[in-house]
Amino acid sequence: MTKFDFIDRADAGQKMLETFKAQILEHDVIVVVLPAAVEIALSFATEMTLPMRDLNIIRTSATVSIPRLEGLAGLNVAVIDDGVESGSTAMAIGAMLRGASVNSATLVVPVCPKSVVPHLLAVYDTIHAVVSPPTPSSLTRHYEVN
Repeated sequence: MTKFDFIDRADAGQKMLETFKAQILEHDVIVVVLPAAVEIALSFATEMTLPMRDLNIIRTSATVSIPRLEGLAGLNVAVIDDGVESGSTAMAIGAMLRGASVNSATLVVPVCPKSVVPHLLAVYDTIHAVVSPPTPSSLTRHYEVN
């Protein structure tokens, strides 16, 4: 048994699909957080018929810039990212979606700490994670190849 949960992000995408495909198919659109989830999105693109929208975020050491996506009002949106550490980026994305008047927002990730989930539920209706460690840690601890 390896000490990592996933070989790489493509492997994480496959495990996310195996675990949550039925729940994701209940949505109208998938929003893919780029650049982090590009490999995960490739796994989804081959298996899903749902439309996908790119969300190109810009992260610096101090801030995260989340562009506003148009045309999501009234839709059920699934957000795909490579994982949650502190939850700040996921919170900002969820807040942007709520500002865009989505009907529902679901976060689907390979890793999300249990301690962060209550905070995220302020902007997401549902959170699906393959792995849920008790507290935040670097995502590099979950991927063999980063």
